[in-house]
Amino acid sequence: MARYSFIAEAGHQLEVPLATEPDKAAAQLKGRLEDLGLTHDHLQVSVEGSKVTVTGDAALQEQKEKILLALGNVIGVTEVEDRVEAGQEGLAPRFVTVHEGETLGDVALRVYDDPAAAKRLLAENHPVVTDANGIYPGLVLRAPA
Repeated sequence: MARYSFIAEAGHQLEVPLATEPDKAAAQLKGRLEDLGLTHDHLQVSVEGSKVTVTGDAALQEQKEKILLALGNVIGVTEVEDRVEAGQEGLAPRFVTVHEGETLGDVALRVYDDPAAAKRLLAENHPVVTDANGIYPGLVLRAPA
């Protein structure tokens, strides 16, 4: 079980705030995963305060990481507890946070020493991020080695 930190003020806005109606917020988060094509019947999402816990299984490590990002990059979420089994256990995700004023090319330069790797970052974060201009400070991205 691992826990990942996120910035509460950055991300997708839910209709129901996490803290006021956790069961409805959990259902909205699961709906978000379904909308992004990242879930199936075996995933469970729960909310406690600003922490989201996800349990179940994912076919691949990549899918698991995208699930964690889709849940964490939501306004009000400060932590995602990962209880998802993936077919490639033992791999640790590499997440990076977008800083103020950074473009996707800047993040690629910081992470990979190559601004042209922005296309790779965009592909690695689809469908959570679909446009290079759609990044913002506080957004957490996957950055596989």
